[in-house]
Amino acid sequence: MRTSTTHLRDLAGPVRTDAAVVIDVMRAFTVAPWCLARGASAVYLAADVESAVAGRTRWPDALLLKDGDPDHRFDLPNAPGVVQCADLHGRTIVQVTGNGTRGAHAVADVELVLCASFVTAHATARALRDADVAAVTFVVTEGDEDRAFADYLTAIISGDIVEATPYLRRAAASPAADELRRRGDDPHHGGVHPEDAGLCLELDRFDFSLNTQPDGEFLRLVTC
Repeated sequence: MRTSTTHLRDLAGPVRTDAAVVIDVMRAFTVAPWCLARGASAVYLAADVESAVAGRTRWPDALLLKDGDPDHRFDLPNAPGVVQCADLHGRTIVQVTGNGTRGAHAVADVELVLCASFVTAHATARALRDADVAAVTFVVTEGDEDRAFADYLTAIISGDIVEATPYLRRAAASPAADELRRRGDDPHHGGVHPEDAGLCLELDRFDFSLNTQPDGEFLRLVTC
């Protein structure tokens, strides 16, 4: 399987590959599997904030989830420390973030699109092997925490046993992790939980990967 890595900001036009793995370690694709683990019946990725809000027309009881500063139109922050304690049983989640969900929409024309982070690492590698794709592109959406994961996924994709510690240390030392730790300890800053950085570095917390399926203007996440 041929692998390549590119950053979301460098995408220009259609991505020519058999599969794409969109990476957002801190925090979109750590939060999304947590939503499903907490009982959500479905998670839909919106292309932007207004599309997410408009999703209530289709799903009146949906819970809207976003990153950044609190917004009264949204029910949940993009914070795994919050979501891990939420009762989401049977709820539809509409998620929008500045990096991860935007990245998924940017490569939505690729035949196989997976959304991933450390919490779904080996399940994502397994899904790629099962799909028997010839070429996969890892789409990094933010900083070195995402590049560290792309490097780790490249290393394990063949099925070899690889020591994860160096990759997790890189992610833990990234500016994004530092920012989460700093903002999580600030009670005056909404949208970040003190446990967020640690939860984003839990290797293989979930034994399922996240596949995307187009659904109107949204992408639905399906476990596999």
